[in-house]
Amino acid sequence: MRFLLAALLLLVGFGCRKPEPVAPPQTRLIVRFLDRDAVLDLTAVRSEGPWRLMNAGQWEPLEIRWKPGTPNIGAAVVGRTAPDWVLLEDPSLDTHRVVMRGPGPEELTRRNERMDPQERDALALLGVLWALSWARR
Repeated sequence: MRFLLAALLLLVGFGCRKPEPVAPPQTRLIVRFLDRDAVLDLTAVRSEGPWRLMNAGQWEPLEIRWKPGTPNIGAAVVGRTAPDWVLLEDPSLDTHRVVMRGPGPEELTRRNERMDPQERDALALLGVLWALSWARR
């Protein structure tokens, strides 16, 4: 019993320690797609050279516009075929898998199918009028 209590205290002691600080990103690359954005935070300063994007199984060059400042922010606007993530290749040939941020296609579909209140009220009134005309016959 004492062994179990000591092991539990050790686990709690090591499990509750403060997290080590993480360096803030020095460079952020935002790849904007039609439906969502892919954001890549890099702890190292960006290296010069071409970036590439994996799209439909092919590496395509990525035209990035970098904004000066701290952190350096770069943005690119492209189309894509991947559903929830993209592959980016930096100038040093390291590959990064970036998960999309923002609402997914299912949520966008539901959001686009919703009716505004005026359309819903007009449709309800039309339904009531149809029911009254049917009951009158």
